[in-house]
Amino acid sequence: MKPQPVVLINPPLSLKERYGKDMQKFGAVSEPLGIAYIAGYLESLGHDVRIVDAQAENLDHRQVAREALRQPGTIIGISVLTPVFNSVQRLCHIIKQTRPEALVVLGGAHCTALPERTLEEIETADIVCIGEGEQTMAGICAHASDGDWSLIKGICYRQDGRIVRNQDREYIQDLDAIPPPARHLLPMHRYHLTASRVSGSDYCPTIIVARGCPFKCTYCSRTFGKSFRAHSVERIIAEIQGLIDTYQIRQINIEADTLTANKRFLTTLCRAMIAAGFPSRLAWTCESRVDTVNAEVLSLMKQAGCWQISYGVETGSQRLLNKISKGVTLKQVEDAFRITMQLGITIRGFFMLGLPTETPAESRMTIDLAKRLDPLYAQFTVTVPYPGTQMFDELQANGEIRTYDWSKYNTWSGWKGERTLPFVSAGRTVEELSGLQKQALREFYIRPRVVLRFLRTISSIYDVQKYLAGFWVLIKSRISPATGR
Repeated sequence: MKPQPVVLINPPLSLKERYGKDMQKFGAVSEPLGIAYIAGYLESLGHDVRIVDAQAENLDHRQVAREALRQPGTIIGISVLTPVFNSVQRLCHIIKQTRPEALVVLGGAHCTALPERTLEEIETADIVCIGEGEQTMAGICAHASDGDWSLIKGICYRQDGRIVRNQDREYIQDLDAIPPPARHLLPMHRYHLTASRVSGSDYCPTIIVARGCPFKCTYCSRTFGKSFRAHSVERIIAEIQGLIDTYQIRQINIEADTLTANKRFLTTLCRAMIAAGFPSRLAWTCESRVDTVNAEVLSLMKQAGCWQISYGVETGSQRLLNKISKGVTLKQVEDAFRITMQLGITIRGFFMLGLPTETPAESRMTIDLAKRLDPLYAQFTVTVPYPGTQMFDELQANGEIRTYDWSKYNTWSGWKGERTLPFVSAGRTVEELSGLQKQALREFYIRPRVVLRFLRTISSIYDVQKYLAGFWVLIKSRISPATGR
C-alpha cells in the first residue's frame, strides 16, 4: 500500500459560539481524541499524518484551508459534530474553491446519523464515514490512487451524480488493535476541561477506555453502538503512565460512554490503578449512571483516586424519566448521590430543561431536585434533539422539529441569546426556556450554603478567580436579560 499524506481537521468553532459571551470563560477546549485515534492508526500503517485543531489554535477557515492544502495530494478528513456543521460546510467550500481535486472526507457523530443528507447538504464533500473511523480511513487511503470506493465498508460517496451508501462496517471488537491516540500531533498545552471538572489549575487530559453503551436513553445517539467494548486494563495503565511521564499530569478524565456499565472491568481497572501506585499521585474524574454504582464499587473507585463523578440525572419528574427511557427511579438518584457524597467523592449533576411534553411544573421539579440533591456542581442545559437519537426521529416524524439550521443545535442557548431552538414543547416558548436555564443556575449557586462551601474549598488564586467570575456571570444574568448574546 502506497503511503498517503493525510491531514485531519477539528474545524473552527469558538468558545463564544458554543457557550455564549459570558459562559465562554468556563467552557472546555478538549483534545479531539476521535481524529487523534484515526491519526495514530494511520501512522501505524505508514501514512504521513498531520492534525489541524482550529478550535485549540484559534484558526479561521482560510487559515485551516491553507494548512490542509500545504501539500498536494493530501487526503483531508474533517470531524463533524452537529453544532459545527455550518462551519464544516464553509470550510469544505473554501478547500474545493482553492483546489477542486482535493479529496474531502467527513466523519463523526453527525455524519453517522445522517450520512446521505450530509453529502446532500455539503456538496463540496466527497465521502462520508459512518461509525468508527480508523479502519474506514485506512481503506480510503488504500484506494486513494484508484478511486474505487465500492468495497470500502462504512462510507457514503458520490458516483455518477448520485449518492451511494456501502455496507456498514462492523464495530472494532479488539480495541487494543488500535494504537493510542496520536497526542504528539496535538497542541497539548492548549487544552483544558470545563472549569467544574478540574481540581485546581493543573492540566487534565482525557483518556478513552471503552466504547459503546447498552442503555436506551432517547436523547443519546450511541455512535459507538450498544455493546460495551473496553481496552485491556494493561493497555489503559500503560497509556496513563505514558501521560504521567510525558506531561507530568496529576489529574485525568477517564472517558467511556458509561464507565461503570461493566463492573468486572471497572473493578479490575481500579485494582490495577491501586497496584500501580496511581492514587498517591493522580486524581481522576469520570461520568456514570446512578443505577450502575453501589457502595462497594464507589469505595473502590475512591481508593483508586476518583475524586469526582458526573451523574446524568436529567429531570426531577419520574414521568419524564420513563418517557426518555432513562431506566432509573428518583429513589435510585437520591441513593446514589447520598452514598457517593458519604464516601467523599464530589458530584457534578447534569439536568435537562424542556424535554418533550415537559410542563412548567416539571421544570420546577427538576430545579428543586437539583437543589435538594446538592451536588458540588450542577449543569442545566436546554434539551436539544440531536440527529441519530430516538428523540430526534420521533419529533421529526411528528413535525415538531423547528429548524434544521444545525448551528442552532446547542444546549447553551440561554447564554447565547438564541431566538430559535430546534424544539420547544407545545405551550412553551424559546424565551421561557432560555430564561429558565439562567434561573436554574442562579437558584442553585446563589445560596448561602453553596457560597460557603466554595469558600471552604479555595486553595489557590485560580479558585478565587474562577468562583468570582462565575458569581458575577450569574448576577449579571439577573440584571441584564441579554447576557450571553
